[in-house]
Amino acid sequence: MAQYVQRESYLRQLIDRKDNGEVKIITALGALAAVNTIINKVDTTEKQIDQVMENAPTKLKVSVNVSDADWQKMQELHNQWMEQEKQMLADQYKQQKMLWQKQSHRLTDIVRNNEGIWLSQSLFYIVGSLSLSSIITIVLEIAFYVYFHWIQ
Repeated sequence: MAQYVQRESYLRQLIDRKDNGEVKIITALGALAAVNTIINKVDTTEKQIDQVMENAPTKLKVSVNVSDADWQKMQELHNQWMEQEKQMLADQYKQQKMLWQKQSHRLTDIVRNNEGIWLSQSLFYIVGSLSLSSIITIVLEIAFYVYFHWIQ
């Protein structure tokens, strides 16, 4: 419905314009009619394709005859593929486990040798209290300056 309204508005714009007389309008109307015909054909084709796709599971029946030897071969190939996947996952698990163990040993060595940056709790409280007191002092100075105009 929206396409129909859009075509109608386009047709009205062409008629309202009247650029170079009737010839241009008639040509535009012919082109518009051709476009409408093509669009209608495409719409009906899409509807037919949709109907076929909806009816395909019920109407489309496929029967396959597989010999026992071929079926056995397919099962063997599937089992081989599954074994390969299991082996790949097991290898990946081992690799991840080995990497975690290396990282864990590395961290224990760093802690054992007191390497890295280690701040004591008392140093943290000292630095924190000094920082907080300096921020409070700066805020009070700004407040006194704004309110009393003390600092020149």
